[in-house]
Amino acid sequence: MGRGCSTLRRRYPDLAVKLQMKFRENAPASLRQQLISELEGMRSVREVRPLFPDVTDAELGAMYVVELRDSRGRRLLKDLNSRDAVEFAEPEAKRRLAASG
Repeated sequence: MGRGCSTLRRRYPDLAVKLQMKFRENAPASLRQQLISELEGMRSVREVRPLFPDVTDAELGAMYVVELRDSRGRRLLKDLNSRDAVEFAEPEAKRRLAASG
């Protein structure tokens, strides 16, 4: 996938980028919910969901996936990383299956 590849965008208009974000341990639940609601109201955000929805561990429960409608998440990434409630936000790593042979 080349940067700025218009052919790719025409072929796969729904191709999305996912960001992972983790809330700080001391971030109040109200502040977390406020940010989640703000993200869900953004036109460029398709979905916000917990990375590990059924865990009881507080650290794993603080991790979220933010799925974007397009690949222009740089500004949002910078914004999330500037928030006091967010420990980190980063693009989700792309993984490829290796062929065994």
